[in-house]
Amino acid sequence: MEDYMKKIKKILPLMLVSFFITNIIANFTTVSAETLDQSINSMFISQDNYKTKMQDDVEPYIQSVKETGYMDIGEEDFKIYYEKYVLPDSKASIVISHGYSESLEKYHEIIYYFLKSGYSVYGLEHRGHGRSGHLGKVDSTQIDIDNFDDYVQDFKNFLDKEVKPNTGDQKLFLFAHSMGGAIGADFLEEYPDYFSAAVLSAPMLQVNTGMVPEWMAKLISYLKIAFESGDAYIMGKSAYSSDYDFENAATTSEERYNYYHNILNDNTELQRGDGSYNWLNNALNITKKITSKEEASKVKIPVLIFKAGKDDYVKENGINMFAQYAQNCKVVFFSGAKHEIYREKDSILKPYIKAVIEFYNENLEE
Repeated sequence: MEDYMKKIKKILPLMLVSFFITNIIANFTTVSAETLDQSINSMFISQDNYKTKMQDDVEPYIQSVKETGYMDIGEEDFKIYYEKYVLPDSKASIVISHGYSESLEKYHEIIYYFLKSGYSVYGLEHRGHGRSGHLGKVDSTQIDIDNFDDYVQDFKNFLDKEVKPNTGDQKLFLFAHSMGGAIGADFLEEYPDYFSAAVLSAPMLQVNTGMVPEWMAKLISYLKIAFESGDAYIMGKSAYSSDYDFENAATTSEERYNYYHNILNDNTELQRGDGSYNWLNNALNITKKITSKEEASKVKIPVLIFKAGKDDYVKENGINMFAQYAQNCKVVFFSGAKHEIYREKDSILKPYIKAVIEFYNENLEE
């Protein structure tokens, strides 16, 4: 009994210390979660009177810290447009890789959330998109590309020339959507030392080719290119249309859809339509590459992927393959969301924003 009591006296202080540390950590986690909830509630732009709130609150704030420019990439009469939103005391920086046919104008709301959460933000408009010129052979709104790696090299040049010189040793986080997710995933595989963590939102890791099987779509695109028709629009696709088509939109938030729809109709240089067979062939090839075990397993940093239950643009199998092989990847599923989760209706967008910010915050000290 005496020996037993001596053992108890020895381990009791350790048990008490462990108990108090556990409670401190638990309380800290609870307080941090509550603080994040409060922060998101205070800055969140709801659908109620959305246009007025964007114009009165969001746009003036982000414009106050916005810098714009064009990056020379060594190609005659062709430059890459970029934006910087730099906070003097930011805790890290987030780099945006936008999706197919998009522009940075579409990301103003989420840029606002990043800034309000203490992060500086950088973004470029991929070649052939927005103010980075057009590559379409049929018309100026067509999406075309000779080699998907051009997107990746532009992204690297942007990081080397415009981002890293400003951020120094500060951590870089990636936020990539759809086609931008394919660019981002390929970049993470080829250049693993740039980012500390990454969010891939409904990433294009497998193209949804609709009623046409993927193998057939690839064969058709290959034959079109072989017979010098790669510049043509994909069958059934066309140039930009100003028609209001919320029913087929990639979001269930009509307020957010309407806001950007009006911006597009008022800005010709932002208007982009559908893609060429060149683009399709490149997209099918790159998604096959980046979801392979050999390539995806190169990604070692924490990755958070968001899947949308009503996504008509990308297939989840590609996401599942990448997530299986990437070494530190978590997938979050929003069953009621369409493809553009980052501008969904309030009931989806608010928990989505919380999950994104929480993920970045958790990786600040890792």
